[in-house]
Amino acid sequence: MDFTGERFIPGQHIGIELEHLNRYYFVVNQIDLKGKTVLDIASGEGYGSQLLSQYAEQVIGVDISSEAVDHANGKYLSKNLNFVLGDAACIPLENNSVDVIVSFETIEHHDKHIEMMKEIKRVLNPKGILIISSPDKGFFLNSDKNEFHVKELFSDEFKELIGQFFKNTYFYSQKIFSGSMIVLDQNSKEYKKPIIVNADGLSREFTAVYNLAISTDVLDFTPSNQMVFYQKFEEVLSYTDLNKAVQAVSDSRAYRLGKFILIPFSFIRRKLHI
Repeated sequence: MDFTGERFIPGQHIGIELEHLNRYYFVVNQIDLKGKTVLDIASGEGYGSQLLSQYAEQVIGVDISSEAVDHANGKYLSKNLNFVLGDAACIPLENNSVDVIVSFETIEHHDKHIEMMKEIKRVLNPKGILIISSPDKGFFLNSDKNEFHVKELFSDEFKELIGQFFKNTYFYSQKIFSGSMIVLDQNSKEYKKPIIVNADGLSREFTAVYNLAISTDVLDFTPSNQMVFYQKFEEVLSYTDLNKAVQAVSDSRAYRLGKFILIPFSFIRRKLHI
């Protein structure tokens, strides 16, 4: 599949990869998927559904793109995983047929939000759980309009929509953060939103680029973790690291030999004013 600039393809963009994989690992670290049937709405390339299938009894990926469905069925071969063509506002599954629904970065691609939520409630069993995310419109107000988005939601709109359909919801915020983490090294029932401190010592609350919700009608449900970080690298590369790498290449025998061979061609190019 080709990278369109919107649908995530594994290996294409490290920033998008961090965001997307963090969400799927968020699911498996918040909910015990053992013995459960999971629906991944707008499953796209299929990597997320495949990840969930390693923990769940069965995973069904639904996507509106026939290209995406065919690609996923051909690439991710597993007895407990399959992909089907379908619309988020008209899900091709039976009533009360799934235990968990995952829908990441889907709802902003259409304006049938109420219809989608009704379909989610229809196919989700009475004790089921929804994990859904959406970009925060407030964060992207000063950005160029995303041509793939139809109706984005502010944080309060997102919360109001979810609240119309579920009795018990935990809301989360997501953004990529490059820095140093200091976290409480003990379990506690108390929790406060993280603060971000800049070089001037000024602090502010952690704000969302993406809003997430874990929703259910089970009133005594609580998520397993208050925060879930996805780590791609143990260390962050600094400019010093990059400069050392560039210098190592410049000092290499292969580089110096190649540069020497190209000297005559550079001379000819200058003479011809190419």
